[in-house]
Amino acid sequence: MRRPLISWLRLPLLLLTLAAGNVAPAAPGADLLILLSIDGFRWDYLDQHDVPTLRALAKNGVHARRMTPSFPTKTFPNHYTLVTGLRPESHGIVANWFFDPATGEKFTMQNLEPHWWAGGEPIWITAEKQGVKAGCFFWPGSETELQGHRASLFRPFAKKLTCTERVDGLLAWLDLPVEQRPRLFTLYFDLVDDMGHIHGPLSAENHAAVLAADTAVQRLLDGLAARGLREHTNLVIVSDHGMSETSSEQVVFVEDLMDVTQVRVESLGPNGGVRPNPGTVTPAELAEAIRAKAPPQIHVYLREEVPASLHYRNHDRIPPVVLIADDHWNIESKVGWARRRATYARASHGWDPANENMGALFLAQGPAFKQSHAFADVENIHVYNLLCAVLGITPAPNEGDDRLVREALIQP
Repeated sequence: MRRPLISWLRLPLLLLTLAAGNVAPAAPGADLLILLSIDGFRWDYLDQHDVPTLRALAKNGVHARRMTPSFPTKTFPNHYTLVTGLRPESHGIVANWFFDPATGEKFTMQNLEPHWWAGGEPIWITAEKQGVKAGCFFWPGSETELQGHRASLFRPFAKKLTCTERVDGLLAWLDLPVEQRPRLFTLYFDLVDDMGHIHGPLSAENHAAVLAADTAVQRLLDGLAARGLREHTNLVIVSDHGMSETSSEQVVFVEDLMDVTQVRVESLGPNGGVRPNPGTVTPAELAEAIRAKAPPQIHVYLREEVPASLHYRNHDRIPPVVLIADDHWNIESKVGWARRRATYARASHGWDPANENMGALFLAQGPAFKQSHAFADVENIHVYNLLCAVLGITPAPNEGDDRLVREALIQP
């Protein structure tokens, strides 16, 4: 796989806070676009939790019943799919952590080197290449320079910042002089995902997190109104995946399925993956041996045999042998299990996107969108083309189409 020779330099940003009363409105035909992700916000949280702001936006704008994520239903693969219109097997962010078989390098959620991200063109790069300034207040991949471009403004991820502080940081960017101000913004909340994992989707703690996110969205709306920008802003709110309950009793160990000295374990959890060590066994031999030991809750595939509906075959970063667990079940390692078992997550994600609990959120509201329009499920690969249409820019090649554009916009 060719890797562009692009040097990367982390550039710190200083947030500038100016008086809100001096903010210029968006120019005619140049409305703002804010893409907000609430990580782990399951599609049915709108009904299961008290979220008055998000419910009002869904009721008055456009709202898909359920957005179908891409496989694996993990944070980094789906966030990059949302902004590139490419599935993980195409853009190459195939999990939250994985290996490059050519070099043996391991990708983690802290990797910012361009070669990991070069398989797709995210919306902020598409915009910048066509003269539309972008500001990314967090998004996976947004700190990386690609094709000689990066967002005009970006913040290196800082988990310690609360939802409120993140909103205030974005609002400070809106206080910039209009010639310096981006027209496209991304914003990211991770609190709901955190609490969902630790306490479960319908727990009191997760309810508090969902309410905090809803309150932060209202703060964003109030900040836009105070700046005279509310009626000139298109807001698209999404999530990357849903959440499903788990238990330490519903676990299968890789050590019980294979000789782990013969493989490199490249994925665990709702979906697992292993790569035979050189000179040991072939992928076919390994898959056959695992199938002989696997319980019915674990489905074993050679990479080329993964169900076509999952679109998870066509990248070398995908392990040669893929294991997919049934909903609620996980594949784990015995290493450190005695310590980990006591604090095992109450919920997780990563299963087949068709599982109802994996469904994500999609709603949008603003001058470009229809009003009070609900529609059926939509795949997240179509969001990128929608964002491009709202901005009036030409999308890069991708795997989505214009169905969401036609469904959601007043003038497709």
